[in-house]
Amino acid sequence: MKNFIRILFFLLVYQALTGCNEALIDREALVRRHTVYINSFDTQGALSVGNGDFAFTFGVTGLQCFDSLYRQTGIPTQTLSSWSWHAFPNTEEHLREDAMRMYDFHGRQVAFAALENSPAGQYFRINPHPTALGRISFMYDGSEFQPEDISEIEQYLDMWTGIARSSYLLHGKPVEVITAAHSDKSALGVSVRSELLNDGKLTVRFHFPYAYNASVKNNPPLIWDQPQSHSTSIEKNETNGAIFLRVADTTVYRVQLVWSGKAEMVEEQPHDFRISAGGNELSFSCSFLRKSENSQPLSFEDVLTASEKGWNNYWKTGGVIDLSQSTDPRAHELERRIVLSQYILKVNYASSFPPSECGLVTPTWYGKHNSEVYFIHAAHFYQFGHVDLLEKSLGWYKSILPLALEDAASKGWEGARWPKMAGIDGRPTPGGINPFIIWNFPNPVYLCELVYRAKPTIETLEMYKDVVLESGKFLASYANWDEATNRYMLGPPLKASSEQSLESETWNPTFELALWHYGLRTAQTWRERLGMEVDPHWEDVLQRLSKPTVVDGKYVEIETEPHIYERTGGVPNSTIYALGYVPPTPLIDPQIMRATFDEIHKRSPNGYKRWASWALGQAANTAVRLGDYEAALEIITNDSPSVFFMPQGYVRRPKEPLGCPAYMPVNGSFLNAVGMMAGGWDGAQKKNAPGFPEKDGWVVRTEGMLPMP
Repeated sequence: MKNFIRILFFLLVYQALTGCNEALIDREALVRRHTVYINSFDTQGALSVGNGDFAFTFGVTGLQCFDSLYRQTGIPTQTLSSWSWHAFPNTEEHLREDAMRMYDFHGRQVAFAALENSPAGQYFRINPHPTALGRISFMYDGSEFQPEDISEIEQYLDMWTGIARSSYLLHGKPVEVITAAHSDKSALGVSVRSELLNDGKLTVRFHFPYAYNASVKNNPPLIWDQPQSHSTSIEKNETNGAIFLRVADTTVYRVQLVWSGKAEMVEEQPHDFRISAGGNELSFSCSFLRKSENSQPLSFEDVLTASEKGWNNYWKTGGVIDLSQSTDPRAHELERRIVLSQYILKVNYASSFPPSECGLVTPTWYGKHNSEVYFIHAAHFYQFGHVDLLEKSLGWYKSILPLALEDAASKGWEGARWPKMAGIDGRPTPGGINPFIIWNFPNPVYLCELVYRAKPTIETLEMYKDVVLESGKFLASYANWDEATNRYMLGPPLKASSEQSLESETWNPTFELALWHYGLRTAQTWRERLGMEVDPHWEDVLQRLSKPTVVDGKYVEIETEPHIYERTGGVPNSTIYALGYVPPTPLIDPQIMRATFDEIHKRSPNGYKRWASWALGQAANTAVRLGDYEAALEIITNDSPSVFFMPQGYVRRPKEPLGCPAYMPVNGSFLNAVGMMAGGWDGAQKKNAPGFPEKDGWVVRTEGMLPMP
C-alpha cells in the first residue's frame, strides 16, 4: 500500500511538472510512428546520423554514392564536423585591416569590415571554412554506381536509436546496410551484407578530397582534382584496421578504421582506398580524430550501442508533444514535423560551435555561424528540456569573449561586440551587410536567461555572468544619446533585419529596439541577482531609448522609412518580431502590434501560406503573444511548397533552394513557435498547451516542456 501511494504521488508530481494531465506519453511509440521510410531513388531523401559535433549524410545505398547527383538536385551527402576547419594559404599576406572602411558614427570615424569584394575581404570571407572530412561509398566491379544499377529500395531511419537500415538490389543481388553514428564521438559505424562482397565485386571506398571549393558561398562542391595539394598517408596498417594521417595545408586530422572479419585494404591511387571482404559480411567503424586526439579503437558494435543509448536518453528526457489523439487531418503532419525537427536539430545544431544555417549537411555562407539567428538555432533546446545542448554552443561564446571585447574597444565601445558571421576562430567576416547587423548582440543575453530559467542557481549566474554583463555594457554603450531629440538611438550605420535599407540612412528599427530593451533589461536583472548595484547609465538608456515609430496606428520597420504602408504589395515582416521573438517590453503596445500583424498579413494574396522560411515560426510566435492561437496554428501547419518538410524533415530556403537545401532556421523557428504553443510563456493561462486553440479535433498532450519569458 505504501509503495502504491509513493508511485501515485510520483505520478501526480511528474504530471504537474510536465504539464501533462493524462497518462504518461509513450515516447517510443511517438518517435517510431514517424520513422523515416524511403522506397525510391529520391535525392531529397538523404538521411543524416550524428551527434551535433559530427554528422554523416548518405543516400539510398546507406553510404555516399551518387554524391554529385545528390548535391546538385537534392540533399548533399557529406561528412562534416564542428571542430575541423581549413584555410587556403594566405599567399598574398592579406590583412584584416585591408577589408576595413571608415564610417561616421555620430561624429567619430569607426572602422567596419565592409570591403567584401576587396582581395582581403574575399580571402577572409572564404577562410576559414569547414574541412571536407571524406567520402565513404561503394564501388561495383571497380566503378561507381549508376542510379539504374539499384532497385527495390527500402530504407528506414529509426530515430529512437539513430540507426538507419537500407536494403536494395544491386544488379539483381541483395545488399543490406546498417548505418549509425556514435553519440559522443566523431565516429561512424557501418555493416554490409551481400554475396557481392564475397564475389569481390562490391567494395567500400574511402576517398579524401583536398577541400571544399569555398569560392562557392553555399553548398560548395568538393575539390577532387588537386591530389598534390594534400596528403593521405597510412600511419598504421594492421590486419583488422588502419589509421590515416590527413594533411591539407595547416589542417591535420586522423581517420581510424577498424573492421571485423577477413578483409583487405588497398590504395588504388593517392587519397583513394578500397576495402574488400573475404565473406558475405563486412562491418567497420570509421573515427575522425583531432590532430592530438587519442582514442581507443571502436568496433561497429561499439558505435551501434552508443547510438542507441544516446538517442534513447535524448528521447526519454526533455520535452515531447503528442498529437496522436487529435482527429484534425493536419495533426499527424504537424507531429511529424515536430519529431523530425527534434531529430535533425540534435544531429546538426547540438554542437560546441554554433553551426551554419545548413548545419552539418553542407557549408553555407562558407560554413560560418550567423549569430543573428543564434536564438533561432538554439532556444528550442531550452523549451524542449535539453538546456545542456544549448549550453554547448554558449561555451564557444565564452571562449571568444576576449575577441569580442577587443573588437568593441577598437571601435570605441564598451563591452563585447559579438561577430555577426564567424568561423570557429571567432573573427568577424567581412561583408557588405555583416558589420551593420545589430540584432545578434542581445541574443547571448536572451539565451543565457533561458539557461537561468531552467537552472536558477548562483552557479548558472557565475558561469555566464561575463557573457551577459559584457553584452549589457555594449548594448548601453552603442545606444547613442541624441541631444536634438532627447533620446538614445540605434544607428546609423545599421542594417535592419530585413537587410533592405542603406546602412548610412537607417536608424531605430522597431524589432531591434524591442530586442535591445529586453537584452539590456535582462542584463540589468542579472546584476541584481549577482548582488551588484543597478547600473545607472543602463537604466537611463532603458528609460530614454527611442520608441518605435507608429504611422496610422501601425509600427513601421524603421524610423527612417515612415511611408512603407503607402506602397502596394508586401512590406517587411520583421516588425512583428518585436512582440513574439521578443517578450513583452514597455516599447510595444499589443493593440498597435495587432494592427501591424493584420496589415502585413492581409497584404499577401496567399493568406497564411505567405509565411515561409524562418518567418514561419516567428509569425506564429507573434500570433501566440497576441492571443490569436488559431492564426498560430494555421501558420505552423501551412502546406505551402515553400515550407515543404522533406521525408527526413529538411526544408529548403525559398530564396536559394539549391544553395541552402537543408535550411535549418526553418526547423528551429518552427520548434520555437510550437514549443511556446505547447509549453507556454510567462503570463499564459495555467493550462496544458495554452497556445493551441481549444477546438474540436485537437488533443495536445505534453511532457517536459518549459515556458518562454
